[in-house]
Amino acid sequence: MHAGENIVSYELYWNDTYAKEKNHRRIPISESYTLTNLYPNTLYYIWLAARSQRGEGATTPPIHVRTKQYVPGAPPQNVTGEAVGPTSIRVSWQPPPAESSNGRIIYYKLHCVESGRSDSEASVTKLNTTSITLDELKRWTEYRIWVLAGTSVGDGPPSYPIVVRTLEDGTIIKKKNTINKTKIYKKKKTLTLVLNIINIEHKNVLLP
Repeated sequence: MHAGENIVSYELYWNDTYAKEKNHRRIPISESYTLTNLYPNTLYYIWLAARSQRGEGATTPPIHVRTKQYVPGAPPQNVTGEAVGPTSIRVSWQPPPAESSNGRIIYYKLHCVESGRSDSEASVTKLNTTSITLDELKRWTEYRIWVLAGTSVGDGPPSYPIVVRTLEDGTIIKKKNTINKTKIYKKKKTLTLVLNIINIEHKNVLLP
């Protein structure tokens, strides 16, 4: 673009490292612009060009910014329970799928309640590992167990409950109760980035 030409609009381009999508939008003259409906915890590359009556000018060098984390979009996978004694149940699971974690998983919450009781009566154990042995349970009693994962933003959806019965005596039965029924929630959420047009054009800085 030649010096002295009047800018009539901007051409804004961006792509992401999740869906590998390239996007383009013509925006009015302004000092800032907000991008919405972005993927959480995703790196974006953004660049800008000014447009005059003669056409589109040269683009700025791309800048990069990562959107904030969000709650997990899917529950833990492969939740497995096994009675290991008259009053103990061993529970293990795997993290949510990486593409649905929406950030770094920093904790799990395991819920356990006797079958026949309501979910609100469940005991909740918070931990940062993917297995636990529940102790001090009732002998020969069925328990309903489910697990959820969380990021720094909050809790994700719960896994489908499994039902495990403690043993009647000290005999260990090598039989596992496994449920692998994972519901994947769409990762795309309404997140925003506020672009400072002046800084992009002249300083290559993005102000979220």
